[in-house]
Amino acid sequence: MDCTNVNILLVDDNKGNLLALETILKGEDRNLVRAASGEEALLYLLHNDVAVVLLDVRMPGISGLETAELIRGRKKTRDVPIIFLTAYDSADKQDLWRGYSLGAVDYIVKPFDPDALKSKVAVFVELFKKTEQVKQQAALLHEKNIALENANFQRLGKLVELGQRMTAERDPQALLKLFCDSACDILGARSTRVRIDGLEAASGRKFRGSYEPIFDATRSEDQPIRISAAEAVDGRSALAAPIALPERTAGWLCLIDKLEGGEFSEADERLAMTLTGQLAAAYENARLYADARRHASDLLVEVTERKQAQEEKEKLLLSEKAARLEAEQAHRLSSDLLLREKQARAEAEAANRLKDEFLATVSHELRTPLNSILGWAQLMRTNTLDSQSSARALDTIERNTKSLAQIIEDLLDVSRIISGKLRLEARPIELAPVIEAALDAIRPAADAKNIRLRVSVDRSARVSGDPNRLQQVAWNLLSNAIKFTPTGGEVAVSLERDPSTASIMVTDNGEGIAEEFLPYVFDRFRQADSTFARMHGGLGLGLAIVRHLVEMHGGEVRAESAGRGKGATFTVSFPLVAVSTGSLKALRVPERLKDDSKQLAGLRVMIVDDESDARELLVAMLEQRGASVVAAASVSEALAALAGPINGSMPDVLVSDIGMPIEDGFDLIRRVRALAPQHGGKIPAIALTAYATTEDRRRVLEAGFERHLAKPIEPATLASAVANLARRVAKA
Repeated sequence: MDCTNVNILLVDDNKGNLLALETILKGEDRNLVRAASGEEALLYLLHNDVAVVLLDVRMPGISGLETAELIRGRKKTRDVPIIFLTAYDSADKQDLWRGYSLGAVDYIVKPFDPDALKSKVAVFVELFKKTEQVKQQAALLHEKNIALENANFQRLGKLVELGQRMTAERDPQALLKLFCDSACDILGARSTRVRIDGLEAASGRKFRGSYEPIFDATRSEDQPIRISAAEAVDGRSALAAPIALPERTAGWLCLIDKLEGGEFSEADERLAMTLTGQLAAAYENARLYADARRHASDLLVEVTERKQAQEEKEKLLLSEKAARLEAEQAHRLSSDLLLREKQARAEAEAANRLKDEFLATVSHELRTPLNSILGWAQLMRTNTLDSQSSARALDTIERNTKSLAQIIEDLLDVSRIISGKLRLEARPIELAPVIEAALDAIRPAADAKNIRLRVSVDRSARVSGDPNRLQQVAWNLLSNAIKFTPTGGEVAVSLERDPSTASIMVTDNGEGIAEEFLPYVFDRFRQADSTFARMHGGLGLGLAIVRHLVEMHGGEVRAESAGRGKGATFTVSFPLVAVSTGSLKALRVPERLKDDSKQLAGLRVMIVDDESDARELLVAMLEQRGASVVAAASVSEALAALAGPINGSMPDVLVSDIGMPIEDGFDLIRRVRALAPQHGGKIPAIALTAYATTEDRRRVLEAGFERHLAKPIEPATLASAVANLARRVAKA
């Protein structure tokens, strides 16, 4: 498939809506495909790849939600992005939650906002193109590696055969002719010429023009020489290599005109030196043999017996020397081939590993805040929360909504950066108000960790820039410092200026940066720790965005750290000019949801999750349905609770997160299953996690969990899973 022409599937039973979508989304790089029903859309997806599906929710026959569920049910299309289209009203809210649970990436309300629709679809078009390009490049690299491997094996075979034939040849002139023909074939030249000690041989086409200066330079400098077609006297490339005997350079090998109009490469140069080394050994053997024969002929009468013994000894030594040279050459060539193959395989494995880690991280970082938002919203619909719980629910929803919005905005910024569509609205501004606004936004997070902020600002620093983007730079640096500074630590922020530049420095006394990771700290999607048990979340985009924004303002950014546990300093510098200010925007909170289910009365449930918001949400979900809940923030807390169950009662069901620091959910289930049955070794367990791929589900079930549930989850779904699992174990 040509990844420059991307398919976008438009599914709506209204022809007017399809025409409007085509008008908004048309472009030279896009193939807009209409489908008037869910059946027609599914039929198209059976045989075609698409970058994104825009799917109307309400359609006759198969609805949009049912169509999405069928798309997710096929392996080929389960990862295709789906954007739902709807004329939003109060009756559609349940559809909205169901759509997100089916993996919808967005929900657009009719009538459409053209700019917003274009921007959202462009993200997935670019992502699809990049994915296709990576696949094509990987295939080309694989083909090239196979071709190179085959060519090298063929050359190796020819080298071994040539060495054997030259070892057996005793006539120097015949040896040179044999060598010429083989060199022409092995190195792919149209003409070959060799000269040594006055003897000369040629193969292929006759030489045109004079190449004697090349030969003389090769012999005098004792180094190979390559000449491109553009430099040659008659427009043909040339390669010359010296023939070195033990104590002197005795001649040269010259190859003219690379086959198929190409140029001789460094690899050809090294191979030519290998061939001349073989020739030197074989020629020396042949010369010595001829000298010995002449000497034997002169002294035949008086030294016949001595001559015969000496000849046999020389033959044996020369044969061993030739065999040793052949073995060494074959071993070197084989080692080179194996090393290149190993390097190519390692590069491919590293690329696949980075891709898998990035996809898993994006899924986890998006699903975790969605779980808290959806869960608390469902509980608020019940109208059974007291004022304190309602306030906590609103705080949690707002905090996680901001977190989710920041993640999405970072992804969109990276998409704009990659596509070159990120724009600045620059004007003269003062940097001090920008930094102070960023400090006001980050101060609650610093106060929550009891982190002291030391601020020193030169209010005369003025630059030309976009205030919102510069505030984003300051906020990202401060947020990063707070994130990696332990409770009770300190973060210093300063704004200084010299005659030509203004510099912002953010210094913390936190975890620091390892020396080996420091060169990659501003790379996209790079994290020092990307395991399930990492201490900090995030996609590894903030500092990459900082670097790009700073460079767009004509500035520079650098990171410094003495190593792990020794803190870090980030410095950004901008050229000085004039003054102005910037502004911030707020988020809206979703309205309440409602649910009256009480199906968990009498059940005891243990919750294990390191995120306090997620843990409190799960406790509230289950207690609302009559369950008695024990909450643990870590694997060690959960095991301690199982060792001494409250009121002497063992929990009926264990619900655990997977991605936790120090010890993760897999560590927990292994340690639980190792316990005796009376201490909880047989307790039924559910993995509730934001790692929701098919591979994640397989690993969870193999580890010892009975169920795998993906975040975000609705209270009714969680309650039903807990009740069903407890009921199934009770029957057993």
